[in-house]
Amino acid sequence: MDAANLMQILTAMASPSAVTTLQFYGLVFLLGSFTVASLSDIKRMAAQKEFAEVWVAFALLAFCYDFIRLGETEIVVFAAKWVMIMLFAVLSWKYFGMILSLSEMDLAAACAAMSLLNPMYIAAYYLLLVLFKIMLRPILGRFGDGIGMPFLPVVLIATGIMLFAARASDIITLITGMKG
Repeated sequence: MDAANLMQILTAMASPSAVTTLQFYGLVFLLGSFTVASLSDIKRMAAQKEFAEVWVAFALLAFCYDFIRLGETEIVVFAAKWVMIMLFAVLSWKYFGMILSLSEMDLAAACAAMSLLNPMYIAAYYLLLVLFKIMLRPILGRFGDGIGMPFLPVVLIATGIMLFAARASDIITLITGMKG
């Protein structure tokens, strides 16, 4: 592997343009479902299981989409992305949780969001989840069951930030009406 090829791979892993328009709209869809589920999570410390089923199906479709696009993207980027998501899922599941100890519902939501991001944004997303869980624990803990806290609001906030970060220039252009 030469330096030019390595640079191309690193650029693909970190480039905001690696989030396609379809993936951007997928994040918008997820943001809407996270909003509804977060309200339910705060109110009852549980959202309907159908949300998790949709999020798992969504992540599987995103995997298929990425697989189909393998000719357009490097296999290294594809592999890095999905290995990171799998590691996050295993290490954050409530039975193995090292830093985050998430229920299946919370894990499905976070993995669905990560399925639309490139590897650099996945790492940033995970850090946002950890940071906002710590910051919001005093507030969200009041809605919890004494042991846990509603985590979907954390997923909602982190996804909103990643949505903006992934297409910030497009969003700014849309808001300001400027071409550039």
